[in-house]
Amino acid sequence: MSPRLDRRVTFERQGAGRNALNEPTGAWESLATLWAARTDLTETERAAAGQIGAVRAARFTLRRSDLALGLTAADRMKVGGHVWNITGVAARGRWVDVLAVSTGRKEEA
Repeated sequence: MSPRLDRRVTFERQGAGRNALNEPTGAWESLATLWAARTDLTETERAAAGQIGAVRAARFTLRRSDLALGLTAADRMKVGGHVWNITGVAARGRWVDVLAVSTGRKEEA
């Protein structure tokens, strides 16, 4: 059965700029906006620095393409204003699964 590609997902890659500590400083540049299916995997709570924060994990399924196969954990994606950090990419026949995590906060302007 084919997944229902009902979400618009924008993939981004950070530019090449670096600061004196060799940290990336380049602006995020849009690679493409594609249709994807979303499957929520888990919702967990974690304690970090005395604060509790919710972390969401999901699998986004895309049609197989060179762009989808070229995604890495250095890239990120936006879905409905939320930023998702890519944790893994796996090819599966005609499909590519992109695993990602988000804190659920919208990106600040």
